[in-house]
Amino acid sequence: MSALDTSSTGLQAFRSPGTAQSTVLPVVRQQASALEPTLARICCYHLGFIDEHGDPSGAEGGKLTRAALMTAAAGGVGLRPQDVRCQAAALELLHNSTLIHDDIIDADELRRGRPAAWKVFGAGPAILAGDALQALALRMVVDDPGPARAEISSVFAEALGLVLAGQAREFTVRLGAGTGIAEYDRIVEDKTSALLECALVTPALRAGRPEHVLAALRGAGRHLGLAFQIFNDVEDIWGDPTVTGKPVRSDILRRNPSFPVLAALSTDSTAGERLRRLWHAEGTTAAYLPEMADLVEESGGRHTAEQLSRDHLDSALEHLAQAELSPAASTELTALFDRIVNRTP
Repeated sequence: MSALDTSSTGLQAFRSPGTAQSTVLPVVRQQASALEPTLARICCYHLGFIDEHGDPSGAEGGKLTRAALMTAAAGGVGLRPQDVRCQAAALELLHNSTLIHDDIIDADELRRGRPAAWKVFGAGPAILAGDALQALALRMVVDDPGPARAEISSVFAEALGLVLAGQAREFTVRLGAGTGIAEYDRIVEDKTSALLECALVTPALRAGRPEHVLAALRGAGRHLGLAFQIFNDVEDIWGDPTVTGKPVRSDILRRNPSFPVLAALSTDSTAGERLRRLWHAEGTTAAYLPEMADLVEESGGRHTAEQLSRDHLDSALEHLAQAELSPAASTELTALFDRIVNRTP
């Protein structure tokens, strides 16, 4: 179960160049480049700004998904993108810190189609680079003098704490014999939904919107994260590596508790029983991965996952409709939600 990363087509926003990309990307580059030189080099490599030699790079980075969500939500509550520029950049840096750490934890050697930062610079320096991005993101939010600074800082700190708690809980789940769907949901809500909620709630806090609006936006972010992660789990098994930027079936190989597998393991069927034996067997190698993927599909795990992802996306949109945003912003966010989950153009 990897951290959320929509990284197929470059470090750019879903929105037009005049909004999140032009508003936030220069801040991301400036702040990352200003770190201690060794840390700056690792972070700028991870972000796609430079190659491993420090030269300018045209490598594909991640889309500015959270910045796009935040700037769209800002428009919905009467703010300009510039009013949340610092927070949007900070959230992107915070998210990328989790990706650097996630690659080390999962021993993923590729990120966005090229060697992960830890493979190029070593695990130790990469851990420090991820830590540096976290510290930088929190400092940016705390130092920003705009309205609701204290409340927004608290939301960012809480989101980071949830991400770390979800990652820690995932280690425990890996060791457990009977992982349940409820525990999966809790991990995803922490690791994935927390940052999406932060993206949607921050503009409403800055604009002084009431609690029922904040609650609606939190619900939208929660269900959006679940919808994405479940669909991302499907892609890990049956997706196109040229789109995902990562090898297929890596979650199965590492025995990560992805949703399609959990759903398949819970079925009372011949395919489910065979899958359980392979899943818990010692020394099950990569040669068994195609069979295990077929067993997950035969057991109904893929169908169940795809349907539940759609259901969560519908729930996210229902919460969004209750957030009292402007019609234009609601339309834009509806399209963004679909693109995030389904990787539509």
